[in-house]
Amino acid sequence: MSRYPVRSLPAAAAALIAVLAVPGAAEAAPSAGLAVSVAPAKRRCFDDRVDVTGVLAPRQEVQIRPEREGLRVQQVLARPLDEVRQNQILAQLVPDDGSPNPTPIAIRSPVAGVVGRSTATVGGPAPTRSDPLFLIIAQGEVELAADAPIAALGKIAPGQTVTVKPLGLGPLPGRVRMVSPMTDAASQLGQVRILLSTVGEARLGMYARGTVSVGESCGIAVPFSSLVSGTDGTTVYVATNNHIEARPVTIGLFSEDEVEIRTGLSVNDLVVVRAAPFVREGDLVRPILAGDARASD
Repeated sequence: MSRYPVRSLPAAAAALIAVLAVPGAAEAAPSAGLAVSVAPAKRRCFDDRVDVTGVLAPRQEVQIRPEREGLRVQQVLARPLDEVRQNQILAQLVPDDGSPNPTPIAIRSPVAGVVGRSTATVGGPAPTRSDPLFLIIAQGEVELAADAPIAALGKIAPGQTVTVKPLGLGPLPGRVRMVSPMTDAASQLGQVRILLSTVGEARLGMYARGTVSVGESCGIAVPFSSLVSGTDGTTVYVATNNHIEARPVTIGLFSEDEVEIRTGLSVNDLVVVRAAPFVREGDLVRPILAGDARASD
C-alpha cells in the first residue's frame, strides 16, 4: 500500500484551483496574438490644391512723369503708401531756369489708388524719360503674379479661392483673376494672376506662395502612417477576424495626417495604424482601437 494518501480527481482539481486563486501563485496566461493599434477607415472629403509661386505686383500701375523737360520738384505732397484720389495733386514742379517767382505746375494722379513708389525729392530734377516721379497702384489692387506648371494649369480657373503667403508674413486671402492661355517654352510654366482681397503689410516685389483650392474629392480616409510602400505598389494592412490581411490600395489626395484611398478598402475596415515592420499577412493579432493605452505599437 502506498505511504501517501491518494486524493480523488475532484479533490485534486479543487486543490489546484485553490492554488491558482492565490495572488502571485501563477502567471496569467498570455493573450493570443500581438496587440496592434487599429483605426476604422472613414469617409471624408479632401481639398484638391495647387501650389504656385511668384511676386506681388500691382494689378494696374500708372506711371506719372512731367510732360516736358527742364523742371524741378518744388513741393512733394504724397509719399509711398499714401492713398490718393483721382486728380489729387501729388507734387508741384517749377521751371529749372532760376526764375525768381516761377509759376508752379501741378502733377496730379489720373486715378484713385495707392502710391507704390516715388522718386520725387524737393529740389531734385523731374525728368520725362527715366524713372517716374510716382507709381500709382490703381484702386490699391495688388496681385500675385505667379507661375504654375503645365500639369496644374488645367485645374486652375478664375474665381477659385487662394491663400497667399508672402515671405515672412501671415496668409492673405485672394482669388484667381486670370490664367494665361500661353506657357513659356523654356520653363514649361504658365502665368496665373491672383488678386489679393487685402494687402496688410505686404509690399510690391515680395516673394509669395499661393495655394489654390481647385476642388475636392470625397472618399475613404486612413492615417498616412498606415501606408506601406513596396515594389508592387502601396499596401494597407487590415485586421479581419484577428488576422492580418494585406490590401493593395490606390491612393488619392492627402491632408496633413490622412490620405484618400480610392480603391482597396471599405468604410469601417480596421486599418493597422503603423503596420511595417510589425506585422505580416496572416499574423494572429489582437486589434485595439487607436488611443487605447494597451496597444503595443
